[in-house]
Order: sequence, then C-alpha cells, then structure tokens
Amino acid sequence: MVVYREDRGVGIIEFNDPNSRVNVLSVKNLNALERIIDDVENNTGNIKGLFFVSGKSGIFIAGADIKELAVIRTKEEALELCKKGQELFNRIERLAMPSFAIVGGACVGGGMELALACDYIIAIDSKRARFSLPEINLGIIPGFGGPHRLARRIGESRAKKLMDTGEFIGAKEAKRLGIVDRIIPGSKKIPYSGLLKTYPYSRNLKNMTAADEYERNVLAKKIFQEEAKNALSSYLLSRNVRGLASNSADLKHCVIAGAGTMGMGIAYLINSRTGISVDIFDRDEKVLKNAVVRIKDIYKEATNLDLYTKEETARKIKNIVFGKPLFNNADIFIEAITEDISKKKTFLSDVEKKIRKDAMLATNTSCISIEELSGSLSDASRFLGLHFFNPAYKMKLVEVILSSSTGKATLDSAMGLLRRLDRTAIVVKDSPGFLVNRMLLPYLNEAVFMVMDGFSPEDIDNVMLEFGMPVGPLKLIKDIGPEVAYRAGKILEDNFGDRLKVPDIIRSDFTGKQGLFSRHKALPRDAVKRLLFPMKREAELCLKEKLVPGRGSVDLALILGIGYPRTKRIWTA
Repeated sequence: MVVYREDRGVGIIEFNDPNSRVNVLSVKNLNALERIIDDVENNTGNIKGLFFVSGKSGIFIAGADIKELAVIRTKEEALELCKKGQELFNRIERLAMPSFAIVGGACVGGGMELALACDYIIAIDSKRARFSLPEINLGIIPGFGGPHRLARRIGESRAKKLMDTGEFIGAKEAKRLGIVDRIIPGSKKIPYSGLLKTYPYSRNLKNMTAADEYERNVLAKKIFQEEAKNALSSYLLSRNVRGLASNSADLKHCVIAGAGTMGMGIAYLINSRTGISVDIFDRDEKVLKNAVVRIKDIYKEATNLDLYTKEETARKIKNIVFGKPLFNNADIFIEAITEDISKKKTFLSDVEKKIRKDAMLATNTSCISIEELSGSLSDASRFLGLHFFNPAYKMKLVEVILSSSTGKATLDSAMGLLRRLDRTAIVVKDSPGFLVNRMLLPYLNEAVFMVMDGFSPEDIDNVMLEFGMPVGPLKLIKDIGPEVAYRAGKILEDNFGDRLKVPDIIRSDFTGKQGLFSRHKALPRDAVKRLLFPMKREAELCLKEKLVPGRGSVDLALILGIGYPRTKRIWTA
C-alpha cells in the first residue's frame, strides 16, 4: 500500500503494506505511486519538498515483487514492466522540488533504485539501514535505472563492484561511499523542515534514454535464461517454507550442552537474534573458555559492522551464562555434544530427569538417528532433531528431524523458534545423514577418489569454484575436519553399502603431502559431472524414499546447506 499526505508544506509518500512483512514495488504499488506523482506534479505550488518513507520498522523497500518477476512469460512483458519503473523514477528525478528517501531499514533492489532517483538519501542511524542491489543473485540486473544512477553517485568502478557482489552495506559505509548524503538520529522525529533548509533544490540531469533502453533489453534477456528462473524459484521456495513457521513466544530460556563449534554457534545465534536468555556448558573447561572468547569475538565483528551498538553487545553478552546451567529454567534444551550415539543416549536420558516436563528437548546431530536416540527417553513426544549447519550464526538452513513420537506442539515450538532466528527450516524424514549430508558426503568422497586417480587437488577445488560453489570439496573436507568427515561418511557406508564407500585416506591431510601423488593428470572435460554425479544420484534416491516432499526441498537444502549455486539445479548437473 502506498499513501500520500501533506504536512506543513511537505509531501510525504509512505509505503506500508498491512498484509506483508515487507514493502515491495509490485505493479499495484507502482500504479499507486504513479497516481501520487501525477497529483504532485499538478500541485507543485502547495509543497516545497517530497519525502519517501516507510511505515514498517526495519524495512524501506525490499525491491520488486519476486512473484511477479517469476511469472513473466514474454519479452514484451519484461520490457513493459522495466519501462514502467524507469519512466516513473525518471519523473521523480525531474520533479520541480527536492526529493528525499528516508531510509531506516533494508533498502534493496528496486527500493534502492527508487532512493537513487531522489535528490537526497537520508539514512536513519540504525543497524537495520542496509543498502544493496542484489539482482545478480537472481540471475538478472537492476532494471529501474539504478545502475547508471549509482555510477553517477559513486563512480562506475565502485558501482560495478557493488552490483557484481550484491553485498549489503550499512549506513556508515554507504555514507563513506557517497550513496547516503546524511545520517540522522533514529530516536527523533524526521526533521522534514530542517532537511529542506539544509538541502536546496538543485538539478544536474543527463539524458539517460540510451542507458535505460540498454538496461531494459539486458534484463528482458536474462530473466528468461535458466539461471534467473532457478534463482527466482529458489527465493520463492525459501519464502514459502519460512511462512509455515509457528509462534514460540513462550520460549524464554535456553540451555545448551556442548560448547564446541556447533554449540557455541547456536548459543550466539539464539542470544543475538532473540530475547531468549542462554546458558551454555561443557565438561571440558578449555572448550568452554574458548567459547567465551569466540562469542565475544563474533560480537566484536558484528559491532564493527554496525550490526549492534557497543551497548547492545554488552547487554546481550550479559544474557549468556557460561558453565552454570539452570536446568529447571529451560524452556528448550539443546544437546550439542560429540557425535557418538551411545554418549548422546546416556546424556539425553540423564538430562530428561533434570529439566521440566514441559521443556522441549532437541539434539543437534548431523547423521545420528533421531528415532534411535528417542528410545533413551521416557517422554519422546517433546524430543526432535535440529541440525544446524556450521557456522550456525551464518548458515540459514536447519534440518528438522522428527521421531515417530515427536508431538505436534514440539514441532510447532521448534518451527516458531527457527522463524525468530530467521532460519529456513526443512522437515526431513529420519534417515542416515538426513538430507544434506546424504547428498554432500558422497560428493566429498568422489573428490578424494579423483585425487587418488592422479588429479590435482587444486584443480579439483578450482573447477568447483568456477562452477559456483563457495568452496572446493577438498578445502571443505579440511574445514569440516577429515576425521569428522570420515566418521559421518562411515555412518552412510554402514547403512547404504559400497555405493557410499568412504576412502580411508580421507582421514589424513593427504592434499598437503608432497610426493604422495607426484604426477597430476589434467582434469577431463566432464570433471564437474563426475564430482556431482554421486550428489545427483542421492538427491534422486532421497526423493524416491520420500525424505522430503519434493524437488523444491532438495533444491533449497543444497542452496542453503552447502552453497550450491542458486542459478543452477542438481537435476541437470
């Protein structure tokens, strides 16, 4: 919804769709904005300046409506939509009065293009004020005049870098680059009159007809390519899955057992994203001390990126208790100890006796059967698996695994928690390796087998980086830990046989041993296909075994769980 009002000689256009968490530039909203601009152009004597604001906290405008982009069927439709936005923004740029975008939240894609069409961009001093033109992640380009307007503001090379990466930048960085003209306090009312006095009406417009036409044609071409279709559908899949989450307002205190990499990451995620207090403990004092240091370091990094103020960071850290868990206070208990089924069974059975009978009990495991673990509990209705991915505070995916006894109330609470954490949850049938590791580990095995066949580890990693993976398979084994990768792989081999056989050499630092494979063969043309074949095979078997409802869940799991390129699909690999 777009509404217009006047206040003491100032025109204010407010975006605030009551039926959506975000504001988007849908065709409906573009039409409404067009009618408002008609009125503004016809009544220029009544107002001295025009301000674009958002009625939503933490969001300015999140760009075009992805649902509308995804259903475009002809080149003419694409060109028409693009031209509509360009002409409207050109009119805003040419208004006979100064125009201001007041940005206090996410200013993304078409929303940033609208801001760039204004004379001045004023950011509200908030960690939520973030700027990005991320269309590259959707396989397309900005199409409402953003590229040439951004280049005019900050120079072509800087503009190209921002668009090529699709990165988000905070208000201070945007101010340093020249995108933002001024940052104002967020605790006060918007000083409309003061801004008008400070920033006069001044225009130095150029005829950008050729640039607009070029952008229209490029976008209209790209939007029909396989990469864009895949990326747009990925976005919609993610949004639809998140929409299924329930509320979890009753979860106020969390206890986490295990302060290693996963436990520490989950503790930071819950503490930083919600008001839930966290107790984390570990039997190894050295591991616990390391978790204290690491969590403080992550907060320091976040503070340097303007995600939190120093005061917010200090307050959040005080809300974490290290080493002294209050079991009776726990609304949710998350076990993240070592991946050993007998140890987990014993531990969970002991914990169940200490926590309240209405508390949720979850295990963070990457491969161990939830059904088998539930057998150690007297009340398995409150138990389920929550498989976070490393690092938990960055990776968006969480696999939710149920036993045959998991209750609906437990699932609802877990899904609500994950929504509060801004995580995408995929419910997966209990099976060895669940979904992501079932597909990932055979791919890693194949990379090791290729090294054993005489191919260069560096070449193997590089070919997958060129394909679009965030990290090569051999580097990923090193990051995971060779012993961890081996143990997880053995679980799959023990359950599925030689089809998922694990090379014993995976346990050693084989890629760094000079002379082990002294002569390296050149990679064949089908190297990517060979590496991805085991992943594709297991993806198809996972569907056949009904681990998840359909291909969309597999696509989403690969994209969010291992960084598979959004613009590609495993089915055509």
